[in-house]
Amino acid sequence: MASLTAHLLLAWLVAAPSAFLARHAHVPAPPPRILNVVRHKLKPGTSHSYETLETAIVSAYEQAHVQVFWIMLQSRSDATDIVYLNVADSLEQWDEMGARYRKAAAAHPELEKMSARLATFIDRSTSTLTTRLEEVPFSSAAVDLQTMRALRLTVFEVSPGHEGRFVRAARRAASRTSPWLLYEANDSPTFILVAPMRATSHTKKAPAIPRHLQDLKGGPLAKETGVYTVRPLMSHPPKGWKLR
Repeated sequence: MASLTAHLLLAWLVAAPSAFLARHAHVPAPPPRILNVVRHKLKPGTSHSYETLETAIVSAYEQAHVQVFWIMLQSRSDATDIVYLNVADSLEQWDEMGARYRKAAAAHPELEKMSARLATFIDRSTSTLTTRLEEVPFSSAAVDLQTMRALRLTVFEVSPGHEGRFVRAARRAASRTSPWLLYEANDSPTFILVAPMRATSHTKKAPAIPRHLQDLKGGPLAKETGVYTVRPLMSHPPKGWKLR
């Protein structure tokens, strides 16, 4: 699926005081415990075709009432740089999503065919299944993933054996107003910081990488960061998400 189709195929082949406030207030949702981050680099010149087909895939999933979901984001500076998020509350729920996809593909073979076509536009791809480190707080007043319009994503590749130092540095950098969520890869010394933002206009003021992580010494640490805009028409979000 774009997230789980192309990504299951490619990666393992996501009481107000007045009536007015009640309508407009949003209680931030708890961050998902499990986050699958799929990153695609599209072949040059294919981004428009990819977007057209992905939009059609979303419509096909909605028409077939398939309960498999993804959130698609695209770099504002490079249309060939794409990120998908899949969320789950537990590893068991994540596994159930995979089973749900396989059942849907068997019942609706056209979905798998569309995903196979989508994969032809992809030059390279990575998929990282992560678990949230709950000891690093996230501001309850901040925008959550369910209502974000943009996202800053930073990937840290930590040298094996230095994971503990990284987590301690992240804990020192965190505060109760932290705009970051910290996830750790389930099978590699990789950490992912995600910072949801309220509007695409905020992308020029994306939260800075915490200084304690920038200054971390010892054990070579490669960081890669980017700001991505949510693409609602190419997303198939779970119930309750307000991306559109």
